[in-house]
Amino acid sequence: MPVYIDPPLWPAHGTRFSHLVSDTSYEELHEFADRLGVARRAFDRDHYDVRESLYHEAVAAGALPVDGRQLTRVLVRSGLRVPARARPDRIARVLLRRWAARFPAHPALGGELVDRWSEPHRHYHGPAHLLAVLEAVDLLLTGTGLGPARSEALVLAAWFHDAVYRGRPGADERESAALARTRLGTAGFAEPFVAEVERLVLLTLGHRVADEDTVGEVLLDADLSVLGADPAGYAAYVAGVRREYAHVPGPLFAQARLSVLEDLRARQPLFRTPAAQRRWGPAAVRNLEGEIGRLRVAVGKPSDGPPVDAEVLTITAVCLRDDDGALLTVRKRGTERFMLVGGKLDPGESAASAAVRETAEEVGLRLDTAQLRLLGVFEAPAANEAGTWVRCTVFTAPLTGRPVPLAEIEELRWQPVGEDSPGAMPADLAPLLREHVIPALRRAPGGPRSRPGRATSGGAGSR
Repeated sequence: MPVYIDPPLWPAHGTRFSHLVSDTSYEELHEFADRLGVARRAFDRDHYDVRESLYHEAVAAGALPVDGRQLTRVLVRSGLRVPARARPDRIARVLLRRWAARFPAHPALGGELVDRWSEPHRHYHGPAHLLAVLEAVDLLLTGTGLGPARSEALVLAAWFHDAVYRGRPGADERESAALARTRLGTAGFAEPFVAEVERLVLLTLGHRVADEDTVGEVLLDADLSVLGADPAGYAAYVAGVRREYAHVPGPLFAQARLSVLEDLRARQPLFRTPAAQRRWGPAAVRNLEGEIGRLRVAVGKPSDGPPVDAEVLTITAVCLRDDDGALLTVRKRGTERFMLVGGKLDPGESAASAAVRETAEEVGLRLDTAQLRLLGVFEAPAANEAGTWVRCTVFTAPLTGRPVPLAEIEELRWQPVGEDSPGAMPADLAPLLREHVIPALRRAPGGPRSRPGRATSGGAGSR
């Protein structure tokens, strides 16, 4: 396959430069540059900068001449392009362009914010984090129906949310909100608008938001989107946070970090918006569980997972709730415990596909995977198998009809989940349901909806 080169239009060092790229591999690109006599120091992550004097020689050697736009498209399609967020020297320019496109009347304020985010002590809470949050906001805004004013307030809150950052939880958020009020007021924004931006920034103080506060939900989900990063991205995030707290001794940092992550894990579902939960929820659960396990070892706390010699079954389950919020639980033939609808995964089957299949087989309800929302991934002793644990991916889904007991299901029961419901936690619930799922439903946005005193035949369950 050919390599590609654009015209020498980029001035630097008293000459002009072209860009040389491959659509196949960096190895092919390096090999061509070596033949051309271009030094490796001219390689800039995904392309070579080639002096104007070598342009015609490169074409004669087989480089395909294209214009700058075509070259960019080739690089994007190849999968070899390194995005701006991975180029610290370029992120500031990207941010300034974003600001200018959105707030062209206030260039000085945009410059000040980029300078603040670029402070040298920031290793995670820096320009790359700001860009990632802004991109996540753009993504989550789609389909929300928010008007221009509310969207603009949301974007400004993203710009200001860590504009003051010195590693002082609480104080940083308050000072960032105060900075937003001062700077936006001076810039001439209306008082109600300034107050809304300030309110949104203060939401990051405790990362809790009222029901139906869509703007707040989008901001907080965007701020936490890094939790759903791929393994390399999550590792870079963890390393960046540790560098920002390098002055804190290792054991103290591990204990504090563990407390923060366990609090986050307890808030399942972690993301408030369905789009964020679909996109980042499963990976965030895996990332949090992995880091929490490592931190518990570091601080000498016993694992809250299964014993090392226990058999662990991988299963899936679905929370189905009626109009009163009561949860469907099921009891299998020959057993005593009530659990959620669900079961083991077939070979090669995803947790979501297994959840759809099990719901149809056990209670006759038809679901689509698009209707599933991740509640969390939990571990607990199996209800009916001694010495065995289960690792269960739990979804919520709408009740699509009247459930009936099928296959091995002998009894259905609707289980209230409200904390003030009499008999809300009977002794015959499976451990996973009692210890993890019902508490997670109570913590979920909207809280418990079940009416006190309800427990009638009907049902679903978890192991």
